[in-house]
Amino acid sequence: MSDVLTDERWYCVHTKPREETFAAIHLERQGYAAFLPFIRLRRMYRRKLQWHTSPMFPRYLFVQTGDDTDCSRIRSTRGVSSLVTFGGSPALVPPVVIAEIRQRCTDDICVVEDAAFQAGDTVEVAAGPYQGMQAIFDRNTSNDQRVVILMEIMAVVAPVEIDREILIKPES
Repeated sequence: MSDVLTDERWYCVHTKPREETFAAIHLERQGYAAFLPFIRLRRMYRRKLQWHTSPMFPRYLFVQTGDDTDCSRIRSTRGVSSLVTFGGSPALVPPVVIAEIRQRCTDDICVVEDAAFQAGDTVEVAAGPYQGMQAIFDRNTSNDQRVVILMEIMAVVAPVEIDREILIKPES
C-alpha cells in the first residue's frame, strides 16, 4: 500500500465485517494512503499445520489525510463503517505508531514467530506420526530445528527428538 507521508494525519477506520481490503482499495482509489497490515501465523486447519494470513487488526485499517474535512468522504467510502472517534472527533493515530508497525512488516505482512517454548510447557504435536498427542517440552538441541519433548508412550515417559516447526501450544 502507499508510503508514509510525514506531514499528514493518520486516522483509524472501522470497516464492515471482512471488508478491510475492499475499503482500503476504495480509499486508495480516492487518493488516500491506506495502510492495512496483515499478520501471518501458523494454524491447525483440518488436522494440518498451515500458514494463515489475515488482517492484524480485524475490521480496522489506517488512512492518511491532510485535514479534517476529508472525514465525511472517508466515512461514506464503500466497505467503511465509521472512523474511530474520541469525544466526537476522529482519533489521530501518531505517525510513530504507523512507522513502528511498518518496520515490523515486509510488504505489509508481519510474520509472528512462535513463542519460544520453556522447559515444562505443554505442547501438542501438529503433524507426523505423533499428530494430536500432547507432550512436555524438555529442551532445545544443538540443531535449531529440533527439540526434545517428553511423551508418555506405553506408560513410560520417553524423550523424543522432533522438529520444532510441528509443535504448537494446545488450544485451551
